[in-house]
Amino acid sequence: MPNNQRETARKARKRNKEQKIQRIIWSVIFLVVAILIVMKIVEVDFNSVKKRFVDDGGKLNVTEEIEVGAYPYQLDSSKNVDVVLQGDKLNVLTGTSCTILNPKDAKQLYTFEHGYSNPIVSTAGNYFCTIDQGATRFRLDTLQKDVYEQTLDDPVLCADVSKTGSVVYASTSKDNKSTLTVVNKSLKKVLSREVNTGYIVAVAIDSAGKRCAYATINSKDAKLVTTLYTINVGDESERASFDLKSCNVLDMNYCGNDLYFVADNAVYTISNQKKQKEVFKTGSANTVCFNYTKDDELIYVYSDYSSANENHLVTVKSSGRLGKSRELKKRPKYVSCNGNEICVLFTNTIKIYSLSGGSDKATYKCDDGVQTAHKLSSRVFVSKGQQLDIIEQSADD
Repeated sequence: MPNNQRETARKARKRNKEQKIQRIIWSVIFLVVAILIVMKIVEVDFNSVKKRFVDDGGKLNVTEEIEVGAYPYQLDSSKNVDVVLQGDKLNVLTGTSCTILNPKDAKQLYTFEHGYSNPIVSTAGNYFCTIDQGATRFRLDTLQKDVYEQTLDDPVLCADVSKTGSVVYASTSKDNKSTLTVVNKSLKKVLSREVNTGYIVAVAIDSAGKRCAYATINSKDAKLVTTLYTINVGDESERASFDLKSCNVLDMNYCGNDLYFVADNAVYTISNQKKQKEVFKTGSANTVCFNYTKDDELIYVYSDYSSANENHLVTVKSSGRLGKSRELKKRPKYVSCNGNEICVLFTNTIKIYSLSGGSDKATYKCDDGVQTAHKLSSRVFVSKGQQLDIIEQSADD
């Protein structure tokens, strides 16, 4: 008899459990049906909602809507405008101020008036350094606050910043041609070097603030020669030097332990501060425009000669190996990269290409006044005159 009672009780518990599960299932079904009915009533496109949460590859990608009326965003000046994508924020430099914007609502997260006559900004991680080129002031800031502003005895020529907040800068010198200095975020000098072999025209520092490079210009045999030097912070002498004749340096940038050297007609990489590789030897390419990925790899646009209409878009690994190459029928004005998308600005269009595959992804229409273009989510942020605006992809693109 006790066995029969236990069996009856067990069956009763099982029925109760099954009924509870059924009630939960039906509750979920009713909720889904109710949501669908409401969406139908207010004529919400379910696919458009889905796209807000899933990207083209099917991965979760929550995209926030742009606040109505946030754009166009009025800049305080149309002079020296430079827009840099720093993380998921926009770093906007003008001839008057520097501002960190939230792209979603154009809200100023941090801003200051620099008062510089020739401002130039460099960024790395959470830090950015702004110099008054040809004058004596420079400053270090984060995306949230100021760190310091420094006044030098001699004019600053160029600077770069690391992800640790260390800044390398070159200045003129009363006793020599130039001075190379590295300071940490506390303004402690960790490297100071007088340079008399030439005038420093470009500097670079790696993300950890441990490796540096600088390029000088000097006259040799009645010809201008660019010389690249590498040096480690804490060392008393350079690690290596390279003479590069008949080229003008445009930029230098570290990617890990390797260094890019971009000239007007050449691209080189330097591995571990010592080993040089010719990616495009001097005179073999005409540099049109360039930028870097979030991983500091080079995106390079070049032509075979200066007046050529045909241009080439290529990624350059820090090892010097070339990635996917794409032919461009028009001459671009600007190039940027975010995630797996390369954004190329032409005179009246903006093209989006896949970084990994090189394929076409989207086309946006614009006018010839646009100066910079950056792709974020489904929108392109452009600067034009005294405005920062957004361009959305047309339905027929």
